[in-house]
Amino acid sequence: MVRHKTLVRRSAWRSLRTGLFAGLALTGACLPVGASDAVPITLHLSPGHYWRTQKLVHLVQYDLAKVYKAMAHGQADDKTILENRDQVIVIKTGNAINVTETNTRQYGGEHPEPGEKIRTVTYDGTIAPDGVLTPPQAVLEDAGDGALDQLPDIPLAPGQQWTFSRTVKAERDLGVGPMTYLDKVEKIEERNGHRIALIDVTGNGQMTPPKDMEARGFKAAPMDLTGTAEFDTTTGLPGVQHYAGKATWTTKVMGVHIGVIFDDTYDSAPLQPGAPPPTPAPSSAPSPTPTNH
Repeated sequence: MVRHKTLVRRSAWRSLRTGLFAGLALTGACLPVGASDAVPITLHLSPGHYWRTQKLVHLVQYDLAKVYKAMAHGQADDKTILENRDQVIVIKTGNAINVTETNTRQYGGEHPEPGEKIRTVTYDGTIAPDGVLTPPQAVLEDAGDGALDQLPDIPLAPGQQWTFSRTVKAERDLGVGPMTYLDKVEKIEERNGHRIALIDVTGNGQMTPPKDMEARGFKAAPMDLTGTAEFDTTTGLPGVQHYAGKATWTTKVMGVHIGVIFDDTYDSAPLQPGAPPPTPAPSSAPSPTPTNH
């Protein structure tokens, strides 16, 4: 099985964000790093259960003149998709891993819709200490899923960084393509006897729209991801993560400009050992009867 290649940059660089579509520019400003400051950013997964929750917000906006929006009869209204994930991970001997994710989505924002869509997805394979799965997942459901999907193969100190690539989706059906991640250790904090690595994450990708959008003239568009992550180097478990991503596809139809703007917000709670807490059962108590006073 071919493993994903990780490139660890041993000299520290300073990253500059030069705008939404300008990509990521790097300058070689070296920072002094002592070998004693390096920490292993490696998974320590023992046989047993782990769990975490994630909250994602996908905002899809249409850049279209008001008169044409009105003619679309609601089809060009902005859409806010709220996505909640509950993940249960079971580790077995031999680094075997089973992941069960319950995914709940609903429309919110200015145009909410009743009801929820719930689906459960599973994965079975093995996981290496650097996070690489065998067999690999062909496509990740969100750009935020890739941010810590592969860890460095050597200890790193503040100012050092590593890079790797994954294929990701922009929403479920807006785009798909490769994204290259650059993860940089900003600093190490001591918290209650634990050494926590604070990591700056940037991603730079190219999202190809689906066939129906391509037929209307939409082309592949850049997608950028920025955010931060924490990693507990003492327990070997990822901590809180927060990322924001953006992509914009544009075209002209009979001289009319049309833009599709995708904003993605990704928040993950820390991975915790043990079984997840039970889901509260809905209350069965009868509703109070109104009374006249």
